[in-house]
Amino acid sequence: MTARETALKILSAIDQNTEFSDSILRKYFSQAGLSRVDQNLARELVSGVLRHRAKLDWLLDGSLKRGLKSLNALEANILRLGLYQVAFLDKIPAFAAVNESVELVKRFGRKEIIGLTNAVLRDIIRNKKYLKKPDTGDKVKDAGVEYSHPEWLIERWVKQLGWDDTLKILEFNNSPAPVIIRANRLKAPAENLFEQLEAGGFGPKCLEIIPQAIEIDNPSGLVDNELFVRGQFYFQDSSAQAAGMLFGAKEGDSILDLCAAPGGKAGLALEQADGRADMFALDRSFRKLPRVRENFIRLGLDSWYLINGDAVDIKFKTAFDLVLADVPCTGLGVIRRRLDLRWRIREADIQRMAGLQSLILENAAGLVKPGGAVVYSTCTLTPEENQDQIKGFLTRHPEFWLDPAEKYLPAVLCQNGFLAAWPQLHQMDGAFAARLIKNKNI
Repeated sequence: MTARETALKILSAIDQNTEFSDSILRKYFSQAGLSRVDQNLARELVSGVLRHRAKLDWLLDGSLKRGLKSLNALEANILRLGLYQVAFLDKIPAFAAVNESVELVKRFGRKEIIGLTNAVLRDIIRNKKYLKKPDTGDKVKDAGVEYSHPEWLIERWVKQLGWDDTLKILEFNNSPAPVIIRANRLKAPAENLFEQLEAGGFGPKCLEIIPQAIEIDNPSGLVDNELFVRGQFYFQDSSAQAAGMLFGAKEGDSILDLCAAPGGKAGLALEQADGRADMFALDRSFRKLPRVRENFIRLGLDSWYLINGDAVDIKFKTAFDLVLADVPCTGLGVIRRRLDLRWRIREADIQRMAGLQSLILENAAGLVKPGGAVVYSTCTLTPEENQDQIKGFLTRHPEFWLDPAEKYLPAVLCQNGFLAAWPQLHQMDGAFAARLIKNKNI
């Protein structure tokens, strides 16, 4: 199977599946037997089509006499793949993109679409239609096409943040996500890991704002490298690492992670405690627990227990020193990494998620010891899931108080006592976190 055939199958699977694109990519790559070069091309093609889908559809719809609706789903994806290569990939010659698209139609599409595919793509190239920008006079509508984001989301951000910040977020979301790793302090200091990565040609760059975070400029082959296999680092964006800096895990702590998979934040908490704490890693999805186990073992962590259960109503006979609630959320801070999320999420999901988060937080309140901490975190940007959630909780629970994030994090990442990482301000994934302390005298 070629890179383009694999990309087509992945795009079709994403259209029909509730799984996120990254898990579908992993599944297909394990089956396709592609070389690393072809894997990289397939990943680029899938990512590009998802990232620019509205712009691609707008261009195609204006170039097809009967519009995109005249094509079936598979044929539409073939044309999207071809147009993406023409419009956004300089390294692929236009004639090659057209020819490969025609070959895909011959194999997977209807015969009558073969000539159409060739004609439409060549017309777009000849007239440089891919340089066109929408200009209806409706700023939100035009931005929705140009940056390939749903209009409801753009409208929401404009009301919340203003037009300039909204445009910066849209641009950020359409930029390639860098590879960030967290140095495993139990294995070696970050400085040592940096030197080894540099010697291996991976192009590491320290991110001073987050002590254990290292950006990788040349990640090719990194997952196969001994450094990864030996557990000297974990793939984790800097904003997620910033949320972990609020944990304050100590030696001897009993720690409960209510939404543990894939184990990144739980692992960070154990590293903070120098591996001398007890971790109870809970997840509702039984099929995700093996990956948590895999990560813990690779990182060399001890004293952990995996539990299949629901964070909303799980009960324990004893309380914990630290409870982590990295809750399910709309994920609007990580759109540049979860490229299909922008097309899956609906505005109604915000209230639905906020309701679920509130239930998890309520349960967490009863699972932590007096004097212990609950750390609530999300990777989204909505007030309903972030600061409003915490304000409501503190109103209902006067036995808790907000431990200011400024005690644990650089002030630039803090807002009103919370971690508030904003893509347009900090050039990292969006994230929110709050550290809540339960009064000792209750």
